[in-house]
This record gives sequence, C-alpha cells and structure tokens, in this order.
Amino acid sequence: MTAKDIVYEMQQQIAEVFESQNPELFDVVFEIDGKKLYAHKFRLSLISSTFNSMLSDRWISKNDAIKIESCKYDNFKEFIKFLYSGECQLSDENILTMIDIAEFYQVNSFKKYCDEYLSKITLNMENIFQIIEASNKYSIIQMKKSIQDFISLNFTTFVKCEGFLKADKSVIEEIFTIKSNTAFKQEELFQAVYEWAEYQANIKNELNNENFNKNDAIKNEIKEFLPHFEFKKMEISFF
Repeated sequence: MTAKDIVYEMQQQIAEVFESQNPELFDVVFEIDGKKLYAHKFRLSLISSTFNSMLSDRWISKNDAIKIESCKYDNFKEFIKFLYSGECQLSDENILTMIDIAEFYQVNSFKKYCDEYLSKITLNMENIFQIIEASNKYSIIQMKKSIQDFISLNFTTFVKCEGFLKADKSVIEEIFTIKSNTAFKQEELFQAVYEWAEYQANIKNELNNENFNKNDAIKNEIKEFLPHFEFKKMEISFF
C-alpha cells in the first residue's frame, strides 16, 4: 500500500466523519435555513482566510451557532463537503452560486473546481448573460472562447433577447472583445447597443427622475462604446 493510498483512505474516513454530522465530533456549528451543519474549526480556518476570521475566538463562543444567510443550506453543505473530501455535487442550477461562495470564502481550489465545471456547461439564451457577467467578475479565462463563439453564432437572437437589454455593461464589453465583431452587421450592432443604452437610461430615470435628460443619459451609457463602431461601413440610409 503506497503513501498515496494511505492518504486517500484517511481522507475518505475524514469525509465519512463529516457526513455523519455527529455533534459530539465537531467544534463549530452553522445554522442555515433553520438547519444545523457541523464542522471542524481547525480544518475550515486552515483552508479559508474568511473562515479563519469568522471563527476567531474574538467573535464567537464555543456554543454559538453561526448563522449563514448568504446562501441556501444545500449549497453551503456541498461547499463544506468539498473542504472535507475534495469533491461535491455541482449542477447547472447551482454553479454560479458556488462560484460566489468560492470567492467569498477565498478557497482557490474550490474556485478552480467550479471553473472546470463551468467551462463544460452548455450555453443557451437562458444562461449566457449570467455566465458572461460571472466570467468577467471572477476572471474565468477558460470560458472566453465558448462565450465568444456562442455570441458570434447567435448574434441576432442574442441581441434581440430581453436579457440583453437588462444585461450588465460587461456583456456589451464582451461583444467588442470578439475579434470577429467586425463581421457583425454594423447597423444591427449599433441599434442593439443603442437600445440597451436607452433601456439602461430609462431604468436610472425610474430610480431618480429629478432633472433627468433622456438624450444625455443615453449618451452617457453609450459613449465609451462609440470608438468601437465602424461607421464607414454603415449604410447612409441608416442615419
């Protein structure tokens, strides 16, 4: 039996201890959605700087349950399970939440684990906008080509989606990082970005309509993208 085999067997035993959730075997308890989840303070603090601060004796007493309100019980349990076993259940439904958790708790190995799953996900009009925003927010480089290929192949449908108007500015920026964006019909591209800017301006007007000037608001939203358009390729009748 090799050292690697021994370490693996011990790791499995530790994972089984976590799955048992026997309160007598743990020294920290979390409360999520009214449910309790037990773990070991030393293990969590060693892996996560966020946990290290959270579990400091200065902030909690031994018998206090730590309330977690930022995520659901099942997702948090899967995350802690990863810290014990090196694996957990990821799905298309929870992956973006799990990436948020990885970032918040500063566990780089878990972020890589999530990134690998995300890089294999099938893109569609239902998830593309969230995935673009997440990939930019968390610098998930391996998603770039898949995202750009998807936009290039589905450009007309992509910009006609309601999700496009509601999208974060990072989605618009993504279009202009595509090397082949000059292959898009420039009139269609400009119209899409203009409508996005108009929608964003209207939203801000609803939030604060004092002294609102719609044209100025649209210009403010679209101005940084203007240098990227090839106006010379547009039909004169478009203007």
